[in-house]
Amino acid sequence: MAAEIIGVSLFRYKLIAFAVSSFYAGVAGSLVTLCYYGAANIEEFNLTVSFHLLGMIIIGGMGTILGSFFGAGFMVLLPIFINQTLLTFMERVPSDLRANIELIVFGGLIVFFLIVEPYGMARLWHTIKDKMRLWPFPY
Repeated sequence: MAAEIIGVSLFRYKLIAFAVSSFYAGVAGSLVTLCYYGAANIEEFNLTVSFHLLGMIIIGGMGTILGSFFGAGFMVLLPIFINQTLLTFMERVPSDLRANIELIVFGGLIVFFLIVEPYGMARLWHTIKDKMRLWPFPY
């Protein structure tokens, strides 16, 4: 509000800030890709990677730093948990379900978090932390 009053063009400077941050994010992403894969290849970035990144953001919590860590950790640990569970029940689970169970669970969790808790796991963490802080005396 104060910048608009003295005549500074907010649209121009917001656009410049967005362009500079997009440039830095692009350079950082390309360097990470180069270090991780050895070369930046277009076949490495398919639709599944986009869905996983979107799932990390939604499940972890949109707009929070803690949510990005929760989302990334959840997306890394959930396939391990699913595979270990499927190894236990290998005889009873059909093969077509075994092939697609991770995508089914990811899709279900995205829908669940969008409906039930739109602020993701970060909000759940803050709620649990606040309840535990007042635990013996809930008033």
